[in-house]
Amino acid sequence: MSRQCTHYGRWPQHGFTSLKKLRPQSVTSRIQPGSDVIVCAEMDEQWGYVGAKSRQRWLFYAYDRIRRTVVAHVFGERTLATLERLLSLLSAFEVVVWMTDGWPLYESRL
Repeated sequence: MSRQCTHYGRWPQHGFTSLKKLRPQSVTSRIQPGSDVIVCAEMDEQWGYVGAKSRQRWLFYAYDRIRRTVVAHVFGERTLATLERLLSLLSAFEVVVWMTDGWPLYESRL
């Protein structure tokens, strides 16, 4: 018994001929750089892959625990270069306390 996707042939007539790539902002607009102090920023990373486990991607982010919002994020490999990109986005903010999971690169840079 063969099954067919009845909607596949109708995609062009519904405007689904191509998919858009989303490019969300890497820094929040909810906190104004330079004017607001981030009392406690939690730094962490999450692992995932795209299509195959050999194509690993990491999400690095800084989370403001008081405001309950992500301040900034970057995607990349789990390297110092990716961490540096995140820290450059955070340089506009005054952070009082950093909280991390103890990854040695965090300790060397914060």
